[in-house]
Amino acid sequence: MRRIAPSFALALAFLLALPLAAQQKPDALLIYRQGRELEVAGKLPESQAKYAEAVGVCDTELAADPKRMDAYAVKCWSLFRLGRHQEVVGTGAAALKIQFDARVAEVMGESYYHLGQMENALKYLGKYLENAADNADRVPTAYFYIGETYLRLKKYAHADIAYTTAVAKEPSMPRWWFRLGQACEFQGEWKRAHDAYAKAVALNPSMAEAIDGRDRVKPKAGL
Repeated sequence: MRRIAPSFALALAFLLALPLAAQQKPDALLIYRQGRELEVAGKLPESQAKYAEAVGVCDTELAADPKRMDAYAVKCWSLFRLGRHQEVVGTGAAALKIQFDARVAEVMGESYYHLGQMENALKYLGKYLENAADNADRVPTAYFYIGETYLRLKKYAHADIAYTTAVAKEPSMPRWWFRLGQACEFQGEWKRAHDAYAKAVALNPSMAEAIDGRDRVKPKAGL
């Protein structure tokens, strides 16, 4: 049997005696993703705790390296999931002073929407789309939020274009089809509205507002 050198044996024993947390550096992105999984599973208190933990890890990383853009992005995402939108835009603004990051711009746009600042929402979502690849993960969501913004502003043709783009890129979201139906209905495009509402119902048969919309515009569409 091979004999282990005493110094190596002592080091190995020391490492094995350490708690796992002391051996592994916390991963903010991993913690954030754990929070998302818990949220999707309906475990909201647990997910909120994970998001708060991710924020803490990001703060530690930024204290060590104030230019760490990944930490800014994950912190913004976590704050967004916590509903702390004013902090999202504050953190994002600090990040963008260092350098432009499309991820940060996108989540700032969403938070500005939730804060009721429609002009800023369109500004930052637009910056994201100008700089992101066409197949980037958040592109469909960015178009959806642009649609939401224009719908609030009662610019229904603009909303129609944004929602149409969103569902073309991600066709499995019933809420997005419902919103497209609303934009079409507000423009008097009854057949398109009916089809969009019907698609929402097909994806989510229990979506009462989509069922009501479909049935409401059906006679106007001549169906």
